This record gives sequence, structure tokens and C-alpha cells, in this order.
Amino acid sequence: MASAPAAKKGLFEKALQAPVPLLSNTYLHFYCGGKLRADFMGESSPKDDFRSEEWIFSTNRAITPGRDNPPAKGFSIAGLPDGSTVLLKEILDAFPKECLGGAHHQKYGTELGILLKIFDVGDGAHIPVHWHPSPEFARKHLKSNYGKNECWLVIGTRPGAKAWVGWKENVGEAKFREWMEAQDVEAMRSHLHEIEPKPGDVVFLRDGFVHSLGSGMCVLEPQEPSDWNILAEWKGFPYGKEEAHCGLGWDLALKAARFDKMPREYLDDYVRRKPAKRREENGAREDDLLPEEARRFFWIHKLTLAPGSKIGIPPGRGCYCLTGVQGTGELRGQFGSRPFGRGKSYYIPFVFGEYRVANTGSKPMEAYLSYPPGMGK
Repeated sequence: MASAPAAKKGLFEKALQAPVPLLSNTYLHFYCGGKLRADFMGESSPKDDFRSEEWIFSTNRAITPGRDNPPAKGFSIAGLPDGSTVLLKEILDAFPKECLGGAHHQKYGTELGILLKIFDVGDGAHIPVHWHPSPEFARKHLKSNYGKNECWLVIGTRPGAKAWVGWKENVGEAKFREWMEAQDVEAMRSHLHEIEPKPGDVVFLRDGFVHSLGSGMCVLEPQEPSDWNILAEWKGFPYGKEEAHCGLGWDLALKAARFDKMPREYLDDYVRRKPAKRREENGAREDDLLPEEARRFFWIHKLTLAPGSKIGIPPGRGCYCLTGVQGTGELRGQFGSRPFGRGKSYYIPFVFGEYRVANTGSKPMEAYLSYPPGMGK
């Protein structure tokens, strides 16, 4: 992107003196949904209308099979102090080291190194059986530094919500290909572990594991910053068989999937995460959510605040996105105060100083901090 003019750069500099609000950034997807996403974001008259994803923290262009894909689709939108808006990427380009830190800038340029989005699967809809490539596969075959390791932070469900993750037994590539060619979704799903998610669940899913999501799941998803989805279903969706393999061809695309058994104990004790206490302060708690291997992809902290409590967030953690998922409160610091709570997200720059998160409501508050690779320590 072109360099910002001096006046605009001055406005960016002023914006970085406080948490930077990240605004709604939704678009039409190939699967129906959006009602829970819209409710979460505070929109009036939420409904399922194919605006099923919200890309909150992103320097990625979204490319959706069967939909229009303009150049800025998917890039995060930031609010500026004068009430105007700008792509977050423009601020990162203008102040890369202040925003991202020298080491991150040297390795990734002015890319965030993470993508944070919401997806919401509507009534009667589902996300197809699919899988994601590893970073190594993506570098070799997709000319990308990123695969797609991801984490599902479940923020809402509808009755009967289900997901399917990992094979219950070894499944050969040949057998899977038979199911795929026949578009036998029932056979594919019946051989996958079935889970019934609920709000607050955390699922860390490594690359290559075949999975599908049924109607009724609304998820906040930190992931590697790519949109590599190899889709084993195309019947009934606005794309065809030859649009579903990321341009790889099916012989190669199938090599990115895992067809071996996912042991039940791995699903229950590793994929499905339990919070690990990091610290407590004044009736508030901060937890780590991921295994150490995830640090090279992204990192997540969870804040839980009792009514009337507050917790200080120290500097030196890197840059990240702070997203409220429950409750009502404020962010407080030298910048004054900013409203915070369910559906609000802020970008916190690398050089930002200490601030506090306060619960001003009568119910518990929950929030997630989503970090690029190597940050959040």
C-alpha cells in the first residue's frame, strides 16, 4: 500500500495512543448463517443471510468460492479519533515497529501473522467436510508461508449444534475418495468423532485433520492468516468440484489430509482444551488456553472478571486483539476510558503501555486476547 500523507499519518499516530477500535467487517459467504454473529456484534434485526463471517483482526484478503472478491475484502477496519475509518493495514504500514515490534516486522513485514474471525453456521446449513494444509505443505505447493492451524472459541450455539472432528478409526485415502466422489456426506461424517459444543468450549485443531461443522455453531476463531480450505463437499454449494481443491488438483490436495485415527484421548485431552491459570487479581483471572506448540502459530489468553472487578494488562506482551465475549465494562489507562464488552474488539499495539480491564456490569465478563506468533508471553 502507498505511504500515508503527513496529515493522515499524524492521525494514525494519535490513534495508537489508545486502544484502536476494530469495526464490523462482514461479507457474503458460501454457507448460510449470520444471525448469532449479528446478535454478538450488536446489530439490529439479526438474521441468517449468508453474512456468516466477520473478519475482526486481519491483514488478509478473503477469497470466497462463488462470491465477489474485491481487493480489500477481509482486511480489518479500524476507527480513528476523528470518527473516520481506515484499513488497519494502513496503520501498520505507517508505523510497523511501533505496531508490530522489530522482530515481527523483520520476519512477517506488515502482516499480522494471525487472522481472527467469527463464523456462524445458520439453521439448516453446515460447513462442508474439509481440511487445511500444514505450513510446510503450503510453502511447497501453495507459495504461502501459512497453512491453517486454528482454534474454535465457541461464543454461541443453537439447539442441536454439532461438529465432526478427526477419524474414529484409520480411513484410507482411497476409501475417502470414494465417499468424496459420490458426495456421500453421511459416510464421511459417520466415521468422524461427533462433538456437541457449548459456549465457552475451546477446540485447538491442527492442520490436516478432516472436520465439518453443523448448524448452530458460532465461533470466534484465531487461526493462521490464510483461507486455505480444501473442500470435500461441493454438491449444493455455489462452487464446483474443481474450485474446491485450492488449485492443487485432487491427487495432491488429498496429500494434505490426515487419514489415520485420532485417538479419543487426544480429542478429549488435547484438542478440546481446558484453561490453565496464569494469574488472579482483584476477583479477575487470566488463563492460557493452548499447548506450547501453538506459539509458532498464535496464542490466546482468556480473561474472566467478576462483577466490580478489574485486572491490569502489563506492557511487553507484543501486539494483539482484545475481544469481549460476555459482560459490560471499560478499558482504562492514560488515554482515559473506552467502552468494552460483548461484541467489541480493540487492537493493542506493540508499544502500548499498561491499561486495565474493568467489569462495570452486574454479570461476569469474559474476553479473549489473540496474539500473533511468538507473542503473549
